[in-house]
Amino acid sequence: MQQADRIRFRAVMAGMAEMYQRELSPTLLDAYWLALRDWPLADFEAGAAQLMATSKFMPRPADWNELRKAALPTAGEAWERAIAACLGWRNGTATVDPLTDRVVRMVGGYQHLALEPLDTQHFTRNKFLELYDELAETEGTREAVPQIAGPPQTPRLTAGSFATLGWSPPPKEPA
Repeated sequence: MQQADRIRFRAVMAGMAEMYQRELSPTLLDAYWLALRDWPLADFEAGAAQLMATSKFMPRPADWNELRKAALPTAGEAWERAIAACLGWRNGTATVDPLTDRVVRMVGGYQHLALEPLDTQHFTRNKFLELYDELAETEGTREAVPQIAGPPQTPRLTAGSFATLGWSPPPKEPA
């Protein structure tokens, strides 16, 4: 939303507060604005309408964000798309979307999915579902607050790390 949308935002929030018989202090209204200002006004209003129709209590900003998550594919839907995409593994066209492709690589790749026996595929499916949910949440946080989350870091093993793991230290490099 733009600063000019703040008047409409306040009106919608005031209506919601009245509907739920809640007091909306200026401080609380500012907190809602801070949490929801990245929503386009039309999407915010549509979300507010949905939440007012389905929520028993005054919605919190997290409730709007749950609406956004509903638009994303579930882990099960991503699995179905990944299995369908396996048909293209031989000619290199097997792809779904960046997140699904990344999880597929983590469980062995499209070739592995295409050639895995059906009687053992449920193990790979369960791992895929677990990784997809975990990575989807992590990626969402990284996108929302990149200045805090930053890019994923590759851990470096130091001499102290080797000792902690019970390994002998690596040989010293010649000078």
